[in-house]
Amino acid sequence: MSKINFHHLRYSVSAEDHGSFRRAAETLLLRQSTLSRNIQELEHIVGVRLFERSSAGVRPTRAGQHFLRSARSILEQVNALITSARDNTADGAGHLVVGFSTSLSSGDLRSVLIEFSSRSPDVHVELIE
Repeated sequence: MSKINFHHLRYSVSAEDHGSFRRAAETLLLRQSTLSRNIQELEHIVGVRLFERSSAGVRPTRAGQHFLRSARSILEQVNALITSARDNTADGAGHLVVGFSTSLSSGDLRSVLIEFSSRSPDVHVELIE
């Protein structure tokens, strides 16, 4: 079984933001074919079509709207996690509080937290569901 990676989420959110695979690829400094292939891979993993494609661009399907809302939230949480970690480790020690509303075992949040903890052993990580 394939896994969803952060680049899948970034690419799909960028496609939604730009309404176009071409413009999203340009913004991400990728080839359009790379972005398109990764979004097709994501759709295969998820098992639903996330975007309606036309000559005018792309727009999320109903399932895509729900998926992309969660994807955007995950990316925002990871960015906040990184920012908070950097802010709290400036002196070599700190405290990081991570709030989440889904199962920690689903998605990449668990692996990110494990990697963060191994790289920053002086930071106390507190999880709040």
